Amino acid sequence: MPAVSELFRDERKKGIDVFLGNRKEVVYTELESDEKEAIKIVFEYGLKQIGRISPKIASDIKLQESLIYKVAGIFKEMLPEKKSYAFPSESGNLGVAWLFPQAIKYATTVPTSYKNNSWDIDLTAGTKAWLFGDGTNYYKTCGETGKHSAILIFQDGIIEIGSTPKAEQFRLIAEGVTKYGIYTVAPMVEERIEENRLIYQYPTPMGATAIFYDRGIMWGFMPKASGTSTIKLLGLVFYEHDFASDLKWI
Repeated sequence: MPAVSELFRDERKKGIDVFLGNRKEVVYTELESDEKEAIKIVFEYGLKQIGRISPKIASDIKLQESLIYKVAGIFKEMLPEKKSYAFPSESGNLGVAWLFPQAIKYATTVPTSYKNNSWDIDLTAGTKAWLFGDGTNYYKTCGETGKHSAILIFQDGIIEIGSTPKAEQFRLIAEGVTKYGIYTVAPMVEERIEENRLIYQYPTPMGATAIFYDRGIMWGFMPKASGTSTIKLLGLVFYEHDFASDLKWI
């Protein structure tokens, strides 16, 4: 099993950190060229769309391309039944897609503050809210047989849309590593990332975050104002075909 520090050495040289909780080593397999091509197709069409709206955010995400193949290789090797990536996915394959609400909250019981089928979170000033987890229960990706999934949130990939951003304090912990305190954002986060667009980008100083089905995380924040916020997470979901074989609604 490769050491995490060695596997992601090149990313760290580019200023891309990776949060994997307390994992020091991971299982991993190098992807075949056709698998990389399938993932690259998905990555590039999403990046093109983001670039039309926010070239600055697209530039941040583009630097993280090599990271997606490594996280995909970890997920592939974790699975009890070995499968290969394809786009679009087919029965017996692995799929990849840009994150969407039903990939995060894949069941009504999944611990998160997100509403069902939505990027919206209802906030109350002074009451913790959760991207993942709920303060008591850790969030894990789907661990159902034949429907396993994994999530990669890109570094600096938390985007609030349509209002003055309501978060300044964040905390990210994982099963087995609860020692970390909060991190905060610079006051300038209230300035729009793109002129004439209500788009606000939160930094993720602990890096890109990979979430799997075997160990959970909790990622919360303290709202400074009440209301409903639209907070979109830029990232990818990797999955066994049956996890998203048809249009999903929770």
